[in-house]
Amino acid sequence: MTGRDRVVAAYKGEFADVVPAYPIAGSFAGCLDGLSIEEYCTNPKKAVKAMLNYYERYQPDIMIAFNDLAKEVEALGCRVKYSDYVVPSIDQHVLQDDKGQLARLEVPDPYRDGRLPAFLEQCEALSAAKFPSGLGAVLVGPWTIAMLLRNPELMCLDTIDDPEFVHALMRFSTEYAKRFGDAVLKTKIGLSYTDPTASCSLVGPDTYREFIKPYHQDLVNYFKAKKVGTTIHICGTTHQIHEDLVDVGFVAITIDLDQQADPKLQVDQLDKLVTLDNRRGVVGVGNVDVTIFERATQAEIEAEVRRCIDTVGKRSRFVLSTSCELPPRANPDCVKWFMDAAREYGRVERILGA
Repeated sequence: MTGRDRVVAAYKGEFADVVPAYPIAGSFAGCLDGLSIEEYCTNPKKAVKAMLNYYERYQPDIMIAFNDLAKEVEALGCRVKYSDYVVPSIDQHVLQDDKGQLARLEVPDPYRDGRLPAFLEQCEALSAAKFPSGLGAVLVGPWTIAMLLRNPELMCLDTIDDPEFVHALMRFSTEYAKRFGDAVLKTKIGLSYTDPTASCSLVGPDTYREFIKPYHQDLVNYFKAKKVGTTIHICGTTHQIHEDLVDVGFVAITIDLDQQADPKLQVDQLDKLVTLDNRRGVVGVGNVDVTIFERATQAEIEAEVRRCIDTVGKRSRFVLSTSCELPPRANPDCVKWFMDAAREYGRVERILGA
C-alpha cells in the first residue's frame, strides 16, 4: 500500500497494512539539506528541493508544505527574527502600540504580498511532485494571526479590557485565513491550520470558547461548504477544549503532549482523546514526544512509538505523528528510528493480533 492509501483508510475508519505515520517536519528538512532556517523559509526552490530529499530519505505517509508561522503576519508588516537554531519569531507587532491601526489594515493578497506567493510556489511544486503519500499545507490559524499582530501578552489583556476589539481582530484574521486557504487549495493540496497560541497552556478554556471557537467554526464551515475538510493543531495543553474542537467539525485533530501533566497520565490522556475523536468520526493524530528528537537513543524513540501505537493503534482513525514540529536541528537518526519503529510496531497483524 502507498502512504496515501494508508491515510485514506484512516479517514474512512478502516485499517491498512500499517498505522500511517509521519513526523511534522518544517525547517528540519531545510537544515537536513544544509540550508539555514532563513534560507529554507525564504527560498521556495531550495525548500522544495529539501522537501523532496526529505521524502526520499524517510518515506513518510504524509508530506506537508510547511516553513514557518510568521509569514502571514509578516505580510501585514510584522518583523520576523531568524535564528540558526529555532523557528522564526516576531519581534515587532504592528498593532502593539496602536490597535486603532486595525481599521487601516487590509487582508493581504496571497499572490502579491510578502512571502505568501513563495509559499504558494512551494505548494504547487510539492503538488506537482505527485508523492504516493498524503499531502497538505500548514497555515496559521486566526487566533495566532491575531496574537502575533497585537502581541500575545496585550491580546490576553484585551480579552478582559476590550473584548470588542478582540472580536474585530478575530473577524479580520479569520477572513485572512480563509483567503490564504482558498489560494492554497488551488494548488491541489490539503488544508491544515495550526493555532498554537490557542493552547490552554496560554489561555483558558473559557477564553477559547468565547473568543476562538466561533471563528474556528466559521473557518471550518466555510471550507466544508466547498467540500474541504480541515485539520487543526494546537500546541501544549488542549484536553480541556478537545471536545470543543470535535464539535467545531475539524476532520483531524493533532494531539500534543500535555507538558504540565504527570507523565504517567500520557497513556490515559491519549486513549481518552483518540477514543473521543473516533466516536465522532474524527481522526486523532499524535503524539510521540518531539522534545527528545535532538538527543534520544533508538530505544527511547521506539518506546515512545510503542506507547502511542499500543495505546490507540486499535482505533482505526489514528495517524502516528510527533507531538509538534520537529526541532530544526533534530538528530536525523531519531527521525529514521521513528519511521522504522512505526513500520515495525504499527503492523496491522501485530496490533489486531495483540
